Amino acid sequence: MYLTKLDLEQANRRIQVSLADCQQFHRLVMGLFETDRKSSRVLYRLRMQDRALALYLYSDCPINQARLLPGMRFSGERELSGWLAHMDAGQIRRFDLMAAPTKKVAVEAGRNSRRQTLRTQEERLAWLCRKGEQNGFQIISCQELECHQQRGYHKEASIGRMYITGYHYQGILRITDSARFCRAVQEGIGAGKAYGLGMLLLR
Repeated sequence: MYLTKLDLEQANRRIQVSLADCQQFHRLVMGLFETDRKSSRVLYRLRMQDRALALYLYSDCPINQARLLPGMRFSGERELSGWLAHMDAGQIRRFDLMAAPTKKVAVEAGRNSRRQTLRTQEERLAWLCRKGEQNGFQIISCQELECHQQRGYHKEASIGRMYITGYHYQGILRITDSARFCRAVQEGIGAGKAYGLGMLLLR
């Protein structure tokens, strides 16, 4: 697995347009790879640092740097296989996560269920604790920070306009099952992984 950092120029028109539409930004990210998101297990996260916008990516293969667009600058890449191999049960790590705490709710007969964002902080933190149990870690402490809503437009008429809500979490976790935990790092947590959610950043 690779960790890649790209710096984005917020003044660039292409970057601005993509940031305003999560579907377009998804296409911009996937344009850096030769395969689809699931095949390369691509996760990504936008982070603002000292007024500079950075894009972090996890992926099973390196990005194709020849596909970088104007306004995107390669900042570094690290192969993480050895790092993941040392994720042992009992270790304590600081984490940073932007995730979509949701539940599935029934809709009209004959249609699939839909995801609904959990309304209270208590429900959302309980959701994160359950995800931890499912993915080989235990939450020791956690703080819910800002909420961020993305907007976009899906061309399929059945979907149309999109709204995706993510919540920012920081805290401390303990690894309880190294295999499940490493899989969670590689595959992400919760819904919205195609739109910059679910990437578990560790310190």
